[in-house]
Parts: sequence; C-alpha cells; structure tokens
Amino acid sequence: MLIAMRNFILLLLVLTRSSFASTVKEPLPFLWGVGNAAFQVEGSPQDSDWYRFTHKAGAIKDGTNADVATDFWNRYEEDFKLAREMGANTFRISIAWERIQPAADRWDMAALAKYERILTKMQSYGLLPVVTLQHFVLPGWLADRGGLLAKNFPEIYTQYAMTVMNRLSAAPASVKLWMTFNEPEILVFCGYFWSCWPPKVYLEPVKAVNASANIARAHLMTVTQLRRAAKSKRNLSNVQISVAKHWTPVQPKTNKDGDVKAAQFYDDMFNRQFMDAFLYGKIRFLMPGKDASVTQTIALPDQRPGMDFISINYYQRSIVSKLPVYPHYMSVTGPGTKNDLGWEMYPTGLYTLLKDVARYKLPIMISENGVADKTDQYRPDFLKAHLNALIKAKNEGVPVVGYLHWSLTDNFEWAEGLSPRFGLVEMDYKTLERKPRPSYYMYRDLIKHYSGTMRGLPWGFR
Repeated sequence: MLIAMRNFILLLLVLTRSSFASTVKEPLPFLWGVGNAAFQVEGSPQDSDWYRFTHKAGAIKDGTNADVATDFWNRYEEDFKLAREMGANTFRISIAWERIQPAADRWDMAALAKYERILTKMQSYGLLPVVTLQHFVLPGWLADRGGLLAKNFPEIYTQYAMTVMNRLSAAPASVKLWMTFNEPEILVFCGYFWSCWPPKVYLEPVKAVNASANIARAHLMTVTQLRRAAKSKRNLSNVQISVAKHWTPVQPKTNKDGDVKAAQFYDDMFNRQFMDAFLYGKIRFLMPGKDASVTQTIALPDQRPGMDFISINYYQRSIVSKLPVYPHYMSVTGPGTKNDLGWEMYPTGLYTLLKDVARYKLPIMISENGVADKTDQYRPDFLKAHLNALIKAKNEGVPVVGYLHWSLTDNFEWAEGLSPRFGLVEMDYKTLERKPRPSYYMYRDLIKHYSGTMRGLPWGFR
C-alpha cells in the first residue's frame, strides 16, 4: 500500500511540473475532480456583461448577485483542501477575462499573477489544474463593441487567450489542460435565441449563427497560434486544448416522421455542428429561419483536430417534437424525476452520449455533471448512477479519462441566482462557511472504491 501511494504521489508530481515530458509513457491517472467558474464563485465586481445584468432589476430570478458569491478569490485554499480531503486529484477553474483585460488597451498583470498563485497553490494540494479561458462572461468594454458579434472578436479573444496561456503554462503554474470556451452553444442560444442571458436577444437566428461562427473562429485561431508557438516555446509544447461542450442526448417525442426529423435537426444544431467546427474547422452553422446559415472551412496546422481531448458537460436529455410554427421544433425535459430546477435526472443519457461521442476517437473528459439539490436527497444516488453509466461505457472501450463533478461548493447559478444548490459542499452565504453534505462523503468513498480499478489512458503530451 505504501509503495502504491508513493508511486501515485510521484505521478502527480510529474503531472504538475512544467516538463510534462513527451517521453513519459505511463498513462495519466484517471482524473477524479470537481469544478467551478470564476463569475460563479470568485466574487466578481469587475465590469462585465454579467455584472451589469445581475444589477438590473428583475434580471436574476431570486434577486441576488455574484459580487461576493463564495469569495473563492480569497478563500480558494479552503476549497482546495476540501477537494483533496475528498480524494480528488483534479480541479477545474476558469479565468475571469474582465479581470485580466479590464479595458481594451489595458492588461492587469497583478490579476494574472494572482491566478498564477492560485494555480500553484492548487498543485501543492496534489490537484491537477484544468483551466477554462471563457466561461460565459465578457468584459464590459467588449460587450459595448458588440460582444460575440464584434467584427474582430476572434482576434480580440485570441490575443487574450495567448496572453493568459503564455503566462500560466509556464512555471510555476505550469497548466497543461486548457479549454477555450465553456458551453458555447448555451451562450449562443441563451443570448441570441431564448433571451434568457445577455445580450437578451429573442429569436434572432442570423445573429445566433454569426455568434456561433465567431466563437468557432476564435477557438481555431487560438489553436493555430498555440501550435505554432509550441514549436519554439517549451512551456507551450505539451499543452492540451479542448472546448467544454454541453451535450444533450436527443430523442423524438414520437416515432412520427415530423418528430423524428425535428429531433435530427435539433441534434445537429445543438450538438454536432459545434463539434464539427471545433474539431475539423468545418464552420457550417444552421438555425431555423431565412438566411440563418454560415459556411466556412478553416485549415488547422499539421492537419490535427482542433481539440486534443473532448470535454463534455452533461445534465439531461432533450425530448423534441415538431411545431407547426417558428422555430418549428420544441424541446422539453424528459418525464423522469426532476431536480430543484426541474431538470430530469437521467443517468442513462451519460452512457448514451459517451457511446456516441466515442466516434471522434479522442480521449473524453466529463468536465461537468451535477444536480441542483438543496436537501441532498438525490445527489448521492445521482452520483452512483452516473458513475455506473460512465464505467459501463469505459468498460466497453469508450476512452473516458476523467470525471469532474459540478460542483464542489454551491455557487451563483447565472439567471437563477444563489438559490440553486449544486454543491457537494453547502455554502452559508452570510458567513461563507463551507459544510460538506453527505454526498461529499459519498463521492469520497466512490473515488476511493474506483481508484483501485479505474486506469488512465496514454492520452499524454506531445
């Protein structure tokens, strides 16, 4: 046992060093972890589209804001300690773009240095960092220029991304696992189609496809610059990059031809067109509506896919039926037991999507999976059932390399506010006390149980 523990610790030390040598042949350990996002936990009073939105009367369902949230910006070490004591070996965070670039012509190096300290401290707890560069939030100055629709958005984003990766991929932070965007399809649909998030545009399919294309161009431009720089910069030579892609298994409501075709369209629109763009440079975005399409092909360097690994966020399936009026489809949650937000808990969907996504023949990380459950009545069984689905897929040959539960602590859940509770750890927002729920200990026991049998894969670093 002591020898096995020593070897595991040594391997984690290898993972967190800047060398991350391509000569290392051992597989990474299976990545057991948790995640959060900057705006949802840090305490975010910087000017951004979401800061403005949360301070608009009636915008947030419970009337709260994210100005303090869990105060992760100052209390991050408490969370790293909780994650490590639970047995996690991986922790996902995001960078607040508005902190790093508070104005178009100004970069806050002190904020970047603070992230460097956070990530270095994370690794001192034996936690491998997974870092997302843009998790829904845009700086205020960029929102004023049109946000995702700004003419030069891809160039603006790439400059930001490369600035951050150049610094944080080097020692002492030495981050090697990056995601350019979190759930770009949710960002687009909520902002330009469903009108639930900034910029609160309703049923504007042309704007939606143009925003989607700009995100894809930004990702592909960043990957291209990263891989060119990696040939001469040692700190970038072993970086692995992805996109945290929300994936919803889609089923038709009935076997009628109209429902089947509507479900196929929805699956392509919500799932596959984004994946094809990020992986292959095939920008072919379609939305229901006249002139709502964008087509472009962007070549990637060395003919490699635009992602080194696939990151999937999974919460529920979608049941789709045909509508006789625009937008000609309707998507609803399934009929099973619902969580506090009314989302169906459907662990079979995780197995289904893993078998589906295996077609891309890349390592797959579950970068988010969790449940809004204030009383913690569902979360323990939710964890067990979803991990059983994951393990079933892995045993059938699907290259799953990690599972990151959403989330370690309760946090600010976007337009819903602070009321939904996704945390393994309960937050008292008045005192900022953190109190592990029973599901925290359940996840600890599951990690301990499966760590003896779950092996990583040699998806390593070039």
